[in-house]
Amino acid sequence: MKLFRDAKYVTSSAIGAVALTAIRSLLVLRIVGPAVIGAWKAAMLLYTTGEFLRLGVSRGLSLKVPVLDGKGQQDEADRLATAAGSFVLFTGLAAGAGFFLVSFFIHDRELRLAFQLVSVVVMLGQPHQFLRDLVSARHSFQIRAKELMLAAAIDFGAGLFLAWQFGLAGIGVATILAVGVPAVYLWRKQGFRFRLEIDRPRLKRLIGVGFPFSLAEAAFDFARFLDVLVMTPLLGPVVVGYYAVSLLILDFSTFVTKLGVAQVVSPHLLREFGKAGSAREVAIFYEAPVRLFSYVLPPLLAIGSLMIPEFVHLVLPKYTPGIAAAQITMWSIFFMAIHSTIGSFFLAAKKLREVIRLFAVLLPAGAVAHVMVIKSGYGLEGVAWTSLMVLAAASSAEIWIARRSCGHSPMAIAGFLLSVYLPIGAAMLLTGLVDEMSLLAGGSELAVLAAKAALIAALYSPMFLIYESRFSLLRTVRQTA
Repeated sequence: MKLFRDAKYVTSSAIGAVALTAIRSLLVLRIVGPAVIGAWKAAMLLYTTGEFLRLGVSRGLSLKVPVLDGKGQQDEADRLATAAGSFVLFTGLAAGAGFFLVSFFIHDRELRLAFQLVSVVVMLGQPHQFLRDLVSARHSFQIRAKELMLAAAIDFGAGLFLAWQFGLAGIGVATILAVGVPAVYLWRKQGFRFRLEIDRPRLKRLIGVGFPFSLAEAAFDFARFLDVLVMTPLLGPVVVGYYAVSLLILDFSTFVTKLGVAQVVSPHLLREFGKAGSAREVAIFYEAPVRLFSYVLPPLLAIGSLMIPEFVHLVLPKYTPGIAAAQITMWSIFFMAIHSTIGSFFLAAKKLREVIRLFAVLLPAGAVAHVMVIKSGYGLEGVAWTSLMVLAAASSAEIWIARRSCGHSPMAIAGFLLSVYLPIGAAMLLTGLVDEMSLLAGGSELAVLAAKAALIAALYSPMFLIYESRFSLLRTVRQTA
């Protein structure tokens, strides 16, 4: 599948970018401390409103262009791009100004400064995300991959230097540069011309397609951030700061899954849908990645979970209270990866309304669960488990909706879910058992960690071999990527 080849190219760049960003983030955590990071993370929640602010116009473009391309209607695709580009310029300016004014009503000095800096990030982020959506929709994955590395390099260099020199203000300015400069790069490389005009008929079409999709995606993002939304007022920014290791794990996994998976799967799926016109025929574009993730990710997440305590003690000793929560959060990557493969299929299957209704129930229920867990005194570990359960429920329900749209029976869907979740359940159980074992008594921490990782890999290998012999997806990746 050409899908795997493009995913390999973009994902390798995304992983390289994540490596730079991870090093920068860890060093920044050491430089500024939990209080500053807590204020910045709380303010950056504004950035997640971007999907709502664009009213789905940019997202609608990313969904319509591949379909039009599959039908051979390139001229109409170009006209839609022009209409969307004009709109995001206006929304960026309006949103940035609005958030900046709101900041003056915040009494906490550092939180107020964080809001003011994020308002500029939001303003630039609107056209930046539009240009990212456009380049992916046009299958220009090489440009997209280079932009990823450019953004990461700026974030790394400017982020470290400015945070060291200016603290919170430096973090904000570095983020502004890491958004603004790549946006200019994408604009120049694509030769796109922004026009200050409003094409109402085409905007209406884009909103009609993109807003429901954006609403569903934003709802999942809010599900991911429910823990921070509840913790900030109840426990304060310092406790949120201790939770920063968990947030870093989620941020990095979001970065890789959205950019390395979702933005590659979606154009391929929708282009084929434009040719075939059948949702059932393009279901393989989400089913194959889901199946691949189901047995490849669990051992990697198990080993990553084991490594967290030693890593935090060595690199981030100030954040030791968040170790147990971070180990739990590591498993959330599995469910986020599953979600990243399936979003565009709901457009083809005309099931976005069902997904939105799902989150209309799940988000309030998740928020109530977080409040109850915090009020009951379960601390950061309870918050992490609750967040994991919310994401698991979301991804399971999404798979259920997708497979029902293809005519699968409830019994068949239950069997599919069981086969997808069996490997991660086994990996979690093995990790818990191995972590309690006393291996290499008297040996160094590194040697004990290596022994536990090797034991988990050995115990998990039979399941891995059974799944690979049944589905041969790694072999397919090697042959086509």
